[in-house]
Amino acid sequence: MDVNWTMTTPVLVVGSGAAGLSAVINLVFAGVDCVLVTKSDLTASSTDWAQGGLAAVWDRRDTPAAHYEDTIVAGAGLCSQTAVRTLVQEAPRALQWMMRIGARFDRNAAGEIDLHLEGGHSVRRILHSNGDASGHEIEITLAKNVAAMDGATWDTGGQGELKVLEDCELCDVLVDEKVRACGATVRDSRRGFGVVSAFAVILATGGIGQLWNATTNPEVVNGAGLAAALRAGAIGRDLEFMQFHPTIFVPPVKVKGDRGVLVSEAVRGEGAVLVDGQGNRIMRGVHPQEDLAPRDIVSAAEQEYMVAHGLDHLYLDATSFGTQKWKEMFPTIYELVSSRGVDPITEPIPVRPGAHYYCGGIAATMSGQTNVAGLYAIGEVACTGVQGANRLASNSLTEALVMGSLVAQQLAEVDLPQLRRCPVAKPAAIPQPVEIAPPILEQIQEIMSRDVYVLRDRAGLQRAQRELEKLSPHATLVARALVASAWTREESRGTHRRTDFPHRREEWRRHLDVQLGPDGTSLEVSVTPV
Repeated sequence: MDVNWTMTTPVLVVGSGAAGLSAVINLVFAGVDCVLVTKSDLTASSTDWAQGGLAAVWDRRDTPAAHYEDTIVAGAGLCSQTAVRTLVQEAPRALQWMMRIGARFDRNAAGEIDLHLEGGHSVRRILHSNGDASGHEIEITLAKNVAAMDGATWDTGGQGELKVLEDCELCDVLVDEKVRACGATVRDSRRGFGVVSAFAVILATGGIGQLWNATTNPEVVNGAGLAAALRAGAIGRDLEFMQFHPTIFVPPVKVKGDRGVLVSEAVRGEGAVLVDGQGNRIMRGVHPQEDLAPRDIVSAAEQEYMVAHGLDHLYLDATSFGTQKWKEMFPTIYELVSSRGVDPITEPIPVRPGAHYYCGGIAATMSGQTNVAGLYAIGEVACTGVQGANRLASNSLTEALVMGSLVAQQLAEVDLPQLRRCPVAKPAAIPQPVEIAPPILEQIQEIMSRDVYVLRDRAGLQRAQRELEKLSPHATLVARALVASAWTREESRGTHRRTDFPHRREEWRRHLDVQLGPDGTSLEVSVTPV
């Protein structure tokens, strides 16, 4: 394909959620020039859709040790202790930084930060904004700061200049002859196919939720960043672990087009319970924390109950809240649900699990470093070991902000001075861009929703593998990599549930790593110790 335009920058950041935007702001204020590429407009990201809050030790009755322990327990044996310690230590600073740049969090009558409880947490440590619009507050605050920087030069001891390219889609990460990242190919809606050369490429492209029919992720979140990283030689880690949120609203049949309206975990944190059509409690007797058990346990219990009773969905009963509580604490959810024909004040909300957060991703440190020199991964696209086999509620936005800060520090203070000793390398090749046509994506969604959902088994995974291989090997790369990992892991752990291997097995307390084979289509799965 012809290259219509080129650009060179020290750092290329791809993605405009909490991770990408916080990295850009920190880099610019450290005096580093950046180009930010985002597939749609600046605020189109999973961050903007997030209803839950941000977890951090904020109260004197809480401790980093308690936050650490809750995260480790939820992660079902696959967390990195080092990464989790970094998260819980850096989390309060990350939220204080957000406040300094303009974010506002909810406060109680005494004027103190109003802390909430969510599934898997032992104490109240969740900060919210505008009730159930925390992600929107984070996204808008970051976007306003980035928009003010776009095209401006900031004198902060050095000079950092930012160029934002909206409606510009990542095609591939470019590598030189020594397999070092040296930029990316992108498709700009106005200028067409182009090349951005860079000393460092930061992927902050989010998860892969659009590979399923029911998802809480926006349309831009389709795994393109992970696929590009795999093609560049990066390691994919823990790819079998997709977290399915237990409470995705199932709209009435007459409402067309909805695939995943999230009903936040915070609703259960305030007392809502999962029931069937007769009001029987689903989680009673399943787990000591009942409806506030970690998400993997709740979603699995729901799916098992639905299969056993031939049900398409269950219900979330929050009718005990009353009008005032609904409208003051959860105004966004109330509007989303009631506008679709269900009044949560007077009737239970129909729900089922849906693809929500990817615990797997590109193997990376908390500073974003990957096995490919010059390539960094932060936020949901990265697998740092913080989430393990199952993410603790409200740790994701926190991790994104922490990683945005740490990758900027790593680049500005350590890596860039070394990388700049030589000119930006030329890529070994300019790959032909991979396109996932809508009919192909629909087939992938059907296969994944049928066979690679909350509960999995050998027959379903075999069928998924067989049918995906019949489609384009490049378009199905991420789905095939996930299925390969799910097939290999013969146990149930965290968000990966095999009905033919229903128990956790100690010999599988290890990571599965996936890399693209030398032929560019086959996949190689290997084992790495925790």
